[in-house]
Amino acid sequence: MYLFSEMSTAQPLATAYESLRLKILQRLLDLRSSLDPSLGRLDDVTARAQISAVLDHIGNFIASGDLGLHRAFLHTFLAMRAAEAQSPAAVLAMLVAIGDTAAQVAQDESPGNPENGELTLLLTRVTASTARAVNDLIADELMRRMGTWGELRARASQPAVIAGAPVAGSAGKPGKPS
Repeated sequence: MYLFSEMSTAQPLATAYESLRLKILQRLLDLRSSLDPSLGRLDDVTARAQISAVLDHIGNFIASGDLGLHRAFLHTFLAMRAAEAQSPAAVLAMLVAIGDTAAQVAQDESPGNPENGELTLLLTRVTASTARAVNDLIADELMRRMGTWGELRARASQPAVIAGAPVAGSAGKPGKPS
């Protein structure tokens, strides 16, 4: 599934995004404690690496429009942040804040430049697509967990069979029904 109907439009916007990427990264590093308290607790190198990974994938998504690839990155990113004890809601809020900040930087850099206006609009759409994809991933995980919970509940309601114990109607022979 692709975000863009015409990929020819994506390349100039991807180039415009890449030209602003370092400014976006710097703004995000400056604001990182307010974006996500866990980012504020990280050293500069680690925070830069995590934010850069998100910005790289935003750039890839802008260039390719490939929602499947973007969704795969988000799935991995959610898992990585979960391993750091971050809730999905906190990860979603951080991703939206990163996208909103990127759009704000694009808007601030050249108010009269129509290409940056298009980039601002595109970054807003990418942020919305990211939020939808994360919500879908969270819903998928909840459905998986509900299924597992249902299976465990069904097993718990079944009588336990103990190895070697006589089964009802087995005429005293352990584990073998008659």
